[in-house]
This record gives sequence, structure tokens and C-alpha cells, in this order.
Amino acid sequence: MKTSELIEKIENFEPVDGNWLAFEGLLERVFASGEPQKFYPAIFAVFERNKEDDGEGVFWSAVHGMEAVGGYEEMLVSRQSKIPTLMGSIMLRRIENAK
Repeated sequence: MKTSELIEKIENFEPVDGNWLAFEGLLERVFASGEPQKFYPAIFAVFERNKEDDGEGVFWSAVHGMEAVGGYEEMLVSRQSKIPTLMGSIMLRRIENAK
């Protein structure tokens, strides 16, 4: 799957009957790619559409993946200041606690 196709699938993802497992599969592809940072805006967009949700726990895979790869911090701060989300708040707290 091309990068642009995967980004589009992430940006447009909606769980079916509350089931987020297909999103987990998309995240696996993201973090297996050579450049997962390209997908961060799309992942943050999903967080923003689901502001008070953790995707039935699946969003934690995105959090752990971004923490392992890095390079998300400035984008997180910028996006969180515009559209606060549960997962964004958690990620900011985790950054602060790691200091």
C-alpha cells in the first residue's frame, strides 16, 4: 500500500460497531514503514475526531509507537493547543513525567 493510501485510510478511519482492531492493523503498517513520522498528522487527526476516547485501547499503540520513534513532540504541542484531546493530554503528561 502506498504511503498516500495508508494516510487516507487512517484519516478516514471509523470504527465499525465500536471495533477499533482494523485501526490497530493500520498502525502496525505505519510503524513498520521506514518513515512513521509521515503518518503523525493523520494519527493526530483521528485523536482529534475522537477527543475523549482511547479507541478501545488501540490509541495506546500509536502513543507507544510515536514515543519509540520520536519526532512528534512539537506537532503534539501545536495540535493540542488548537484541539485538545484525551490522548494528547496523556502524551503531554508522559513527556513531562519523563523529564
